[in-house]
Amino acid sequence: MKVKVHISRTKKIEEIDIDTGTTVEHILKKINLKPDTVIVMKKDKPIPIVDEIKDGEELKIIHVSSGG
Repeated sequence: MKVKVHISRTKKIEEIDIDTGTTVEHILKKINLKPDTVIVMKKDKPIPIVDEIKDGEELKIIHVSSGG
């Protein structure tokens, strides 16, 4: 099974192999991103890191900035 991931900061598109039950958090770990540094979108809506991802879905990862 595969999922397509669009990474906004690098403008890269990666196809990632996933297993049944893979969550957003698993995908972020696989591409070495910390969950608290990004927002993951599916169909233009933010999704929690505990959501399970299904074969063929597309995700967009947006890096967030913070500071004072």
